[in-house]
Amino acid sequence: MSDDRSLDLKRQLIDDIWEEIGSLKGNELDEYLASIGLSPEDLLRDYSKAMDAAIAAPKRVQFEEAAAWCARRRSPTSAKILSFDVTRKKQIMAAIRDHADRTKEMTIAARNRKIEDENDLDVFLEACLRLGVIDRDGNLKD
Repeated sequence: MSDDRSLDLKRQLIDDIWEEIGSLKGNELDEYLASIGLSPEDLLRDYSKAMDAAIAAPKRVQFEEAAAWCARRRSPTSAKILSFDVTRKKQIMAAIRDHADRTKEMTIAARNRKIEDENDLDVFLEACLRLGVIDRDGNLKD
């Protein structure tokens, strides 16, 4: 019972403090806070930090989810192909196109068969790797 009574007294004290703080403004509030050992500047700084953290938290989660998605998208097996120089990547692309034209097993219809830049080439090669058209060294699979 004494624990319950002690808890009730603590709650009552907190309620009284909040009621007192809520009724004060300006210098009266600053003086009251100082009288109970609190610094208005420190409280304001802590409040600002808490608000900044509350605003940033969902954005941080969104960023981390996007980073994880990118990491999953660029699998370790594609890292080798992506590290090749552009000339080697273009050679792999040419071999894929030649194979597709000869065998008629697949079509390369994306973007009217145009690769605008190295990023497009990387995306195409990653897709071919995931589809099993090439291995991680860029060699055609049969």
